[in-house]
Amino acid sequence: MEYPPPHYILFEPLNDKETLSAWETYKQKHSATCEFEELDGAVFFSAETFSPYFDLWISKSPEKQSTKFRILIIWHSEFLTFACQQMLRRQLEQRSFKNRVWFHIEDPTQLQPAIISRCITKRMPTIIKVPNYKDDSSIH
Repeated sequence: MEYPPPHYILFEPLNDKETLSAWETYKQKHSATCEFEELDGAVFFSAETFSPYFDLWISKSPEKQSTKFRILIIWHSEFLTFACQQMLRRQLEQRSFKNRVWFHIEDPTQLQPAIISRCITKRMPTIIKVPNYKDDSSIH
C-alpha cells in the first residue's frame, strides 16, 4: 500500500484476514511516522456513538513528534448508518490534512458514493478456505 497514505476503501468480500494482514504490515513498516487506531463499524455504527469518537480522534494532536499521519481503520464500514457516513464525508472534505481514514468493507453497495469518490479502492485478495473432512468410512 502507498505512502503517504491516501484514504482507502479496502474491499475484501467474505472475510477480513487479508486486510488485517496488510494493516499489520503497514503499521510495522510506518510506525515511525504514523499513528494508528482501529474502530469496528459493527459496534460504533450510529451517529450518536460514532460522531463524538470521530470528532475527538480527528481533532486530537499527534502523540509523537515524528508523526506525519494519523490513520484510522474502520472495520466493517458497511454497518455505518447514513448519518454517520454523511458526517464522515463532510469531515474528509474539511479536516483530513494529516488524518486518513481506511474503510474495510465486505459489501461495497452499502457505502455512499460520496465517500467512495474520496478514496482509493483496493480489492484485497479473497481467500476461501475449504475445510478438510476426515473419511469416516472406516468407522462403519
